[in-house]
Amino acid sequence: MPWQVIGYLLFATLLIAGVFLSLATYSRVETVTGTIVPDKGVAAIIPTRGGVITEVFVEEGEQVEEGATLVSVRAEESSVTGPSAAALTQQAIAQQDASLAAQLTAAQQSAAAQRSQITVQAAGLRSEISQLQSQISLQRNLVSSANQDLGRAREVAERGFISKQDLRGREDVLVSRQQQLSQLQQALTARRATLAELSNSAASVTAQAQSDAANIAATRAQVAQQAAGNAGARSYALSAPTAGTVTALTIRSGQRVNPQTQVMTVIPAGAKLRAELNVPSQAIGFVKVGQEVRLAIDAFPYQRFGTVTGTIQTVAASAISQQAANGAIISVYPVVVELQETQISAFGREEKLVSGMSLTARIITEDQTLIEWLFEPLFAVRKR
Repeated sequence: MPWQVIGYLLFATLLIAGVFLSLATYSRVETVTGTIVPDKGVAAIIPTRGGVITEVFVEEGEQVEEGATLVSVRAEESSVTGPSAAALTQQAIAQQDASLAAQLTAAQQSAAAQRSQITVQAAGLRSEISQLQSQISLQRNLVSSANQDLGRAREVAERGFISKQDLRGREDVLVSRQQQLSQLQQALTARRATLAELSNSAASVTAQAQSDAANIAATRAQVAQQAAGNAGARSYALSAPTAGTVTALTIRSGQRVNPQTQVMTVIPAGAKLRAELNVPSQAIGFVKVGQEVRLAIDAFPYQRFGTVTGTIQTVAASAISQQAANGAIISVYPVVVELQETQISAFGREEKLVSGMSLTARIITEDQTLIEWLFEPLFAVRKR
């Protein structure tokens, strides 16, 4: 009897174990590392030249517009003997520009004086021309009167009532008046020619003044360009390449910065956080789009704060080279994970995930029953 009970118990135990092995599941998990990043990328703000930060115009987390000035940098080197070379160059450029401005003012004043003189001369000539025209009109009347008087005298002389001497006297009067008219007309022509020359001179003065002004303006533009270049060599500003949020601000006023060293980042407006994983080549075979991922954020130990859930969105078709912690070069496949939540509960409040946070991801690549897991080596041998 006891043996029968033992047999029943053993059978029941085996039956329960079989049911458990058939129903219980085992998840195959691949563990990889990654980073929280925005889906639109991150704009790194990097000085082009070394220098000293003169002013920081933004704060961590501040919203900025595209083109907004973020920081100003003084790039010139100080001199122990006096002003720096850049400062001396700037002074020389300023003096050159002031000299050109004085030349322009002098040229404009000279042209104005010449035009004023020409205007006065032209006014005098116009007055003389008006007087000559009046004299010519009067002289023409005198010539006409003398001509008529001579004609009447000749008719009387033909009848013998006027002497030849008297007739010649009237002829001399006509010739004299005609000569005077001719002289007046010549004088009028000369005055008009002089007035035309003055008009041409005024136009020439204006054209020369415009040419001088254009040449000086061109030279000043070159000087201004030199000044801008020198100012850029002395100091420059870093601007936001896109609208977004300032993050990773690591500088303050008075701090020296090196070229090609990131001083802050700008996360584009409207960007959503996601996880980017680097899956080793030996593990990529079981990673598929749609698989669930458990993300343990390094800043929030999962043993205390739990994990964040995500779903694989894309898997790269080719590998990239990456340097491992030990310095070795390994091949990894970039994998993008869509986050189901972008915050994590910590100390009774919701803490937002931040771009750049490192993480460890557990990718569930396959669910098996325990019995399948136990007999998997046998199945593998059979397939061979």
